[in-house]
Amino acid sequence: MRNLTTILIISILIAGLIGCEKYTSGYSANPLAPQVANSTLTFAGAQMGYMEFTEGTCSWIAGIWADQVHGAQRQFGAYDVYTVNGQDFGNDWGLAYADCLKNLQIVESSPTSNKKVKGAAEILDGLHMGTVTAVWGDVPYSQAGEGEANPSPKYDAQQAVYTAVQSKLDAGIADLTAATASLSFQDIFSTAGDISLWIKLGHSAKARYYMHMARGLGSVNAYDATTLTSVIAEANQGILATTGAEDVMLLHTTGAYNGDMNLWFSFGVYDRSGYMDADGCFSVAMLQNRHWDGKTVETNRLNYYYDSSVGFTDLNYNDNMAFGYNTPYPVFRASETLLLRAEAEQRLAGATVDASALADVNLARTYDNNVFGDNSTPFVAGDFATGAALLQEILNEEYLGLISQIEAFNLVRRIDYQITYKDSADVANNTHHQLAPKNAPVNTFPYRFVYSVDEHNSNPNCPPEAHGTLDQFTRPWFCK
Repeated sequence: MRNLTTILIISILIAGLIGCEKYTSGYSANPLAPQVANSTLTFAGAQMGYMEFTEGTCSWIAGIWADQVHGAQRQFGAYDVYTVNGQDFGNDWGLAYADCLKNLQIVESSPTSNKKVKGAAEILDGLHMGTVTAVWGDVPYSQAGEGEANPSPKYDAQQAVYTAVQSKLDAGIADLTAATASLSFQDIFSTAGDISLWIKLGHSAKARYYMHMARGLGSVNAYDATTLTSVIAEANQGILATTGAEDVMLLHTTGAYNGDMNLWFSFGVYDRSGYMDADGCFSVAMLQNRHWDGKTVETNRLNYYYDSSVGFTDLNYNDNMAFGYNTPYPVFRASETLLLRAEAEQRLAGATVDASALADVNLARTYDNNVFGDNSTPFVAGDFATGAALLQEILNEEYLGLISQIEAFNLVRRIDYQITYKDSADVANNTHHQLAPKNAPVNTFPYRFVYSVDEHNSNPNCPPEAHGTLDQFTRPWFCK
């Protein structure tokens, strides 16, 4: 009888426990913390991270090192003579990986992603990481974003990252080609969800990074011919409209401070006025003097980027100018695609003036006339005595077409800073001005950003800087 009573008591307790478990089941789940993130909202967050990275500090330092912007005060004065350390890039490293790449990876792997948003994420992933590896060199990519499972991702060689970037762009183009209709999300790019424009962006990005790879795969100061043909093939499918209608821009519709204001305006007018200007910049003098070829009129493009009405040459923060409060910021312009194609065509032609390259330069000049309101006239073959002379004109056009963009720094490093112009005296003497280093007596150009100090402290795989094997003057693979 005592045993039976014990069994009954135990049974009642078990039943009670089971009942309590059912009663409290699910209470540990937070309904405000969804287990699967909404893909379209996450992608919008990734676009915002990309905007902060590509339009913010990285573009300012890139502009200074390409001599299109002058670092005037405080730490920007140090940047002007190429003095940086790991603390200068901590925020940008975080933007590149935590704010942009990680969000893109979430979209790419999310079960809620359709082919449209997944394809756009893959294209932005490739475009973004191509820039990340260009400015830093070897970077985490194959193991990046694994979180607690791998807090110390390996550093992939720059060549491997470029190869992976091309594969990522291919995947995005394929996914968007298989999709239909427009992207159903709030696109902060000027593409407004247009799939065809995203596909063109993917092809233009592939052309850009194939040109980087062509230099890396070639011998010193040479370019791999097979890869140059890939530049042309991708450019043929990219952003090409000389009206600017296909350009991909970052929109700043209202220009509200701490909202969607142009980041150059925010920094240069509200946050750190005087830190940057354009006094003495090579690009300013070049735009002022290009008319000496008898065919180039750059007055409006000069005034779009620079303002000389303030007693010195400043960046133009006025309404509707390059750095105005609500001015769109370029992600990819048609002129870049056209000039990449022209450069590849002329490099393949060698000593001969290539007709296709000449035609593409003239298309890029037509773009400048349409977008900036200038009145340059077309070149003819007789304007260039050699293929090298036409190639130099192409490189000069590329340099000016990339003002304010990180890619300007990538270009000048890739071509060993070979940008030139002539003024009236130079025309008479058949000489020219060329970009020169600003860190005398060292007289050495910078060739890369340095790794974040936080990355050095947290990831044992991060290569050593400064007193180790790397610094800002070390050439990465794509410009050796």
